[in-house]
Amino acid sequence: MVRHCVLVVAFAIAAVVPLWGTASVFAQDASDECASAFWLESLTTSEATNDTAARKITKPAPAWMTTELTDACSGETFALADFAGKTVYLEAMATWCPPCRDQLTRVKEATTQLSEEEREEIVIIALSSEIDLPRETLAEYASTNEFPFIFAVMPAAMLQAMADELGQEIAVPPATPHLIVAPDGTIGEVRTGSESPEDLLALFAETQQAAPS
Repeated sequence: MVRHCVLVVAFAIAAVVPLWGTASVFAQDASDECASAFWLESLTTSEATNDTAARKITKPAPAWMTTELTDACSGETFALADFAGKTVYLEAMATWCPPCRDQLTRVKEATTQLSEEEREEIVIIALSSEIDLPRETLAEYASTNEFPFIFAVMPAAMLQAMADELGQEIAVPPATPHLIVAPDGTIGEVRTGSESPEDLLALFAETQQAAPS
């Protein structure tokens, strides 16, 4: 009962708090040039070459990993499970949340230190818990802050499923909840609080070293 009440409060924080820093942003068509294209391109490549590690993963993915999402910038649809075989870094966030922006800035700094080859094996996805947020507004947020990641708004059912499985922290953006899904589909624990670019790079490297050959 206590957990349920906490989760209700968490959803209220995530979905009802006014959009910080976006009051003057109007819905508009996303730019033709999407920074997220780099991260989404691998999906097309995998399909074209028929060379995906997904076949190595025998355990079924949880429902929230197979939920259809829409890339805020391009409007292209995808699911987290589509990136099987790669290291997937997930950051739950909200556009009104200053700690989220600061943490995403550190993630951005970390990715600039990755080689192109390393970037091809790591996918960065920011998931907004503002379930009714227009994707154009989220795209504007990503563009304004020059965050070259995949951004998508979580449907309410996905947010609920993640909270049920991973803990209510995932629905509290100021806690900066983030986690790693390994190439073999193993879902890491939810981490909260700020992490330096160096910490993030170490986390990426640790996950990559544990990846099956």
